[in-house]
Parts: sequence; C-alpha cells; structure tokens
Amino acid sequence: MLKKYFSLSDKGAKDLHKAVIIAAFGNLFLIVPLGLSFYALQEFLKPLQGDSSASLNPLLFAGLALLIIFVLFLIEKLKYRKTFNTCYEESANVRISLAESIRKLPLSYFGKKDLSDLTATLLNDVTTIEHALGHTGADLFGAIASIIISAAMLAFFDWRMTLALFTCAALGFFFVYMSRKQSRRYAVRINAILFGVYNSIQQMLDNIKVLKSSDKKESYVQKVKDDIAYSTKEAVKAELFVGSTMTGSIIVIRFGFPLVIAVGAVLYAQGSLPLFTYLVFLLIAGRIFEPLTAVFMMLGEFFHARTAVERQLEIINYPKQTGSETFNPQGYDIQYDNVSFSYNNDAERDTVRNISFTAKQGEITALVGHSGCGKSTIARLASRFWDTASGTVSIGGVDVSTVEPETLLSAFSIVFQDVVLFNDTVYNNILVGNKDATKEQVLAAAQAARCTDFIEKLPEGFDTVIGENGYTLSGGERQRLSIARALLKDAPIILLDEATAALDPENETLIQEALTKLIKNKTVIVIAHRLRTVEHADKIVVLKEGAIEEIGTHEELMKGKSSYPRMYQLQKESESWSA
Repeated sequence: MLKKYFSLSDKGAKDLHKAVIIAAFGNLFLIVPLGLSFYALQEFLKPLQGDSSASLNPLLFAGLALLIIFVLFLIEKLKYRKTFNTCYEESANVRISLAESIRKLPLSYFGKKDLSDLTATLLNDVTTIEHALGHTGADLFGAIASIIISAAMLAFFDWRMTLALFTCAALGFFFVYMSRKQSRRYAVRINAILFGVYNSIQQMLDNIKVLKSSDKKESYVQKVKDDIAYSTKEAVKAELFVGSTMTGSIIVIRFGFPLVIAVGAVLYAQGSLPLFTYLVFLLIAGRIFEPLTAVFMMLGEFFHARTAVERQLEIINYPKQTGSETFNPQGYDIQYDNVSFSYNNDAERDTVRNISFTAKQGEITALVGHSGCGKSTIARLASRFWDTASGTVSIGGVDVSTVEPETLLSAFSIVFQDVVLFNDTVYNNILVGNKDATKEQVLAAAQAARCTDFIEKLPEGFDTVIGENGYTLSGGERQRLSIARALLKDAPIILLDEATAALDPENETLIQEALTKLIKNKTVIVIAHRLRTVEHADKIVVLKEGAIEEIGTHEELMKGKSSYPRMYQLQKESESWSA
C-alpha cells in the first residue's frame, strides 16, 4: 500500500515498512512503563484496601525504569535511521528517476508543460513527499497499527470501556476521511495557482531586458504582485478549510475522554466494573488521545502528499519514446516517405503533410520556404525529436521510430539557430559535443570553427566561464562555439537549422568557412531563409504551407513555377536596398 501510495522503489517500501513496524513496536512498548506504573499503583492501593502484603522494591523499580528508558532510546534511534535515511535516499532516487524520465520524454510533452511546472515537480513536489515520508509515514502508520493492537488488547479487559474509548476517534476519522476529496481539490487548485505565479516570475526574469527597455515594466511587476496576493488569499481559504476539518475532528476525539469517565462511572456504580480496571482505562485515556490527535494532524499532510505523488507519476508514466539501442543503417541517406505530422495530433491541421524526398549522403539538401511552412519540423523528424503521425522517416533503410532516441542522435550533429550554452568554461562547452574527446581534439575543433581568435582574447582563454547561456559572448561567437561542438562530434548526419541567421556579414563568412569543414562527406540538411547561402546545394526542397511545392537545384527552380524565384528576387532586392 505504502509503495503504491508514495510511488516508492522496492527498497524504499521495504525500509519504510520496517520503520512502521519499529514505530508501532515503540508505541506498544510504552505500555511497559504504563504497566510498571499500574503495578506501583496497585501496590500503593493495597494498604488502602486492607491488604498488608505490599512488596514494592524501590531499587528494582528504579532499575526497571532505567532499562525501559534505554530500550526506548534504542527504538527511537533505530526508527530515525530507518525513517529519515530512507526518505532522503528515496527522494534522491525519485529526483534521479524524474530526471531520467524527463530525458526520455518526447518534445511534444514539453510543448504542453512549461519549465516552472517541471521545476516545481522536481523540487517542491519531491520535497513535499520527502517531508511526508520523514515526518508522517512511519509515525502515522505506526501509530495506527499500535492503536489497533492496543484496542484489541483492551477489549479483553472490558469491551464496553474499549468501545467508549474509541467511538469518538472513529467518528473523527470518518469526518476527516469524508473531507479528503475537497481537501484534494483545494490542494490541486492551490498548486495550479502557485505554478502560475512561478511562471509569471520566470517570464519576468527571462524578459527583464525587454521590460526594462519598455513602458510595461511597472504593469508587469504589478501583475506579479497581484498574482502573489491572489495565491495568498486562496491559500488562506484552503488552509482554513483543512484547519477547520482537523480542528473539528480533534474536538470530536477529545470528547472520548469524558465519555470514558461517564461510561466507567456508570459501570462502576452498577458494580460491573472493578475499580482497578476503571483506573487503568482512565490512565490509558489520558495517554492515548495525544497519539490519536497526532495521527489526525498527520493525516492532512498524508493526503496532501498524494497530490505531489500524482504530479510526479504524471511525468514517470507519460509514454516514452523507446526503441532499439542498436543502430546499423546501410549508409546515411535520409528518406521521407509520405510523412505527415501535427503538433496537436490534429489530422485536419497537419503542420507538414505528404512529405516525400531523399536527402542523400555526400550531398547538401536545403529546405526553404516562408516562416511557419514546416522546415524545422521536417528536419527534426529525422532526428526523432517527434514521431510522425503517418508515413515513415528512415535512415539507411532503418525506420527512425524503431531506434531509441539517444542512440539515433549519436549519428547527428545539430547546429540550432538558438544556441544553448552552459554556465561553464569555454572548453567544457565545446566538450559537450564529445565527452571522450582529448584536449588536442577540442582545440582542433575550436580552430576549425574559427573560435581561437576570440577565445584567446578572453581573460582565461579556454578556462573562462562564459556565464548563463554564454551571455558574455556575442551572437556570432556563441554560434561558432556551437559549430565547434558539432565538429568535435563528427557525426555522419548534419542538421543546420538557420545556423547563420541574423549574423553580420563578417561572422557569417567565418561561420560558412567552419561549416564547409563540418559538412564534408556527410548527409546534410540545411534550413535557410537567406537563399543565397544555399544556391550551391545539391537539392533544394521548396515548402509552402506544410507541403512540398517543388524540388530541384537552384538553376532548375529559378526556371520553375514555384514561389522560389519570387523569394530569391525579393531577397536580392532587399540586399541591394539602401536608405
């Protein structure tokens, strides 16, 4: 049950069960000092009852008390180890499992979820589960187990007093159990509101330059403040409901003590309850309602943790892109056979449709067309960033949908328009292309990508930390580092997605020289808006509204009837335009 509820590993569930048993044993062991107290009480009552056979040995009593304290210490120490060591190990395993799951998720998932949502699951939700495991799981179920066992044992003394003792507890539990669905609705709602706040803050940080340079900064900051105020208001409402539920149930439980006194008094007056038994139940009632109250306080956190578990399971159970970990194509020709694809799985509004062509090894295949016509989508289907809705994409006769994505990507070097760099050294950023590369290979890749000139001007050369996403570098320098990565990987298939877009002529020339080295004897797919950069491509695929309009060389297309001649002419006119 605990394994399923908290989505634990086999080891985690096993250790938590041990912690529950230890906690239950510890609670039951408290009966021993209680029994010792009963024994002492009975010995003290003997003279009052006219019995002169009292034989309480103070030294023996003190020795037993010390022994009990020592045993309780050992029990608590063992419970702490099993509980907290388990929860910390399990939270680490959960984070690793989530990271592995995220790594294998299709990109379509990330189109539905924003970064703040995933970050909250990895950090906040796992912390919530960790806290519930460490501070609730073992104690809660240990207390429940010990209470049930205690109730069974007390029933042998007197079932009527036992019923009086636990009737209010049963009513309180029923009250909490019936409110759990509404509590869960509040928890889901508050989580959604908080994720909206996280997203607003993250957007503000991501776009801080734009906000500072516009007149929208104050209004956007005010929106974030309003979102935070609204989330606080809704959180107070939720806490009020949960708090009222718990307080009400605890009040009901506390009525159990006067009920025990009243029922015991009636039964004692009727002569059907011995005085000693009455006193025993009064002592137990005074002791048992504290752990009962703790159980009900922990139930709220226990139910709340389930919401975090469900969000975690949503990631772990999301269908992954799977396939064979072996990839042995017969060459590296990329063939598109009647391929269609839609980002929203909407067959009536395909992003690309009925795409058929072959990008041959040793040739450059260019994809051109207006923005939004599906160029990047087609290229990325080959590397299985997404799976096709219909048709097949194959490399060397192997359907890419049958190959595990990371195995498939080992055959690709990709240079994106939007370069992503890490807050690390220049050297380590290039090393991302091939973690097993030698220093000489890294330096050679940097030289081939025309990076050496600007790297040597950095304060610490290759050991210079370039900041978040390389913010200390220019756009051209960042792009050349991306190409150096691709050169270092030296994969047989190259995807160039607007690699020279929005660069000045000098940087574009340097990058074109670097790309010339990169694409030699490879299967190359180039996506370009600047048509002059693909004039010498072996094959140009003209796209319009997600479909192929025409295929041919530059010369052939200039004589054709597609939109290519007009696009080329418009670009030539814009390049010659002067103010």
